[in-house]
Amino acid sequence: MENEGYSIKEYAPEDKFLNTEYKKFSWGKNEYQFSIIAHVTDRITLSGRGKLDLPTSGMGNPNDIMETQILEKLPYRLQRTVFSKIEAKFDSLGFQKSKHWP
Repeated sequence: MENEGYSIKEYAPEDKFLNTEYKKFSWGKNEYQFSIIAHVTDRITLSGRGKLDLPTSGMGNPNDIMETQILEKLPYRLQRTVFSKIEAKFDSLGFQKSKHWP
């Protein structure tokens, strides 16, 4: 993940857990921040969380030009872009994908 520009925020080898710092992506007029969470058991489970920087209207404090919102769901195209790069790395190492959706 570090090769993809993510820096490790938390690493707990005893829990087989890894969390990255947020990485910024410009997407249209908006700027998203994306963090990856990896949990390793008998399989590797990747999930993500995100933030969206939105311009605020108003002529007030110049430090309040942008507002950051935490998002429950991120655009599918952004998720696909992020996870496809990581998935390709796992594929090159010989890992196999498992379908976990019902």
